[in-house]
Amino acid sequence: MTSEKVMLTLLALLFVGCAGQDQPTAEPLVGPYLSTQVWAVLPLTNESGSLQVDGTRVADQLARQFQTASNIDVMPVNRSIEALEALQMDYPRGERDAARLLALLNADGLVFGTVSDFDPYDPPKMGLILQLFVQPGGDAAVRSDVDIRKLSRAATDGGVNVSPRDAPIGASVVAAYFDAANPRVRDELKQYAVRRGDKDWPPTQGVIDSIVAPEKDENWRRYIISMDLFTEFVGHAMAKRLLGAEARRLTPIATYGSEPTADATASP
Repeated sequence: MTSEKVMLTLLALLFVGCAGQDQPTAEPLVGPYLSTQVWAVLPLTNESGSLQVDGTRVADQLARQFQTASNIDVMPVNRSIEALEALQMDYPRGERDAARLLALLNADGLVFGTVSDFDPYDPPKMGLILQLFVQPGGDAAVRSDVDIRKLSRAATDGGVNVSPRDAPIGASVVAAYFDAANPRVRDELKQYAVRRGDKDWPPTQGVIDSIVAPEKDENWRRYIISMDLFTEFVGHAMAKRLLGAEARRLTPIATYGSEPTADATASP
């Protein structure tokens, strides 16, 4: 190997090292609460007509995204499944069911929803509707120490009693449809991919560019080739929307006359 090739190799390694240190992560999510809240996420129901939807997998992606938000801790989705089984409940049908689940899980918030559209083929498409129920009092609510395993063993259909004053608040609802063929969705996806470090950062030039990241401008495309990665992107986008809707709910005066709480547009 000539001295010139050695120098180019060393420079390429240097750029790779710098890129690994400076690559940004996904856009940080901000919780609208003053104190830490514990949320539970239920598996999503499937109303898309596709047999390929895994509602538990989608819920896992959402839970991971909410976990990154400030002042929000998220229970593992399997804890939510255990609670549903303990109450012999397939899904919450209203505020009373949500209240019983919150009481059993000892959580402040309950996220559940529906996969309304699902197409895993390029370009992928996905639609979600999410609803949040919270304990009365918002982030001022005080939780007691409860062992969910103990409750799960003892719970029956009437084993968790909830008084009317303890009924949760149907806080925020968001809905959006993500079509990777839509230019707005694609732009949002590209921004997410760059923040995740799926593009050469910082940009390089010439022969070093070809060594470090020969296809850097196309790296975001793996998010439309893999439905798992596209679901990750949708989870982040929906988590951001739900947290934004909850922030608007908690600050109605500041947002009066602006965007509605529910984002029911056909596309994000």
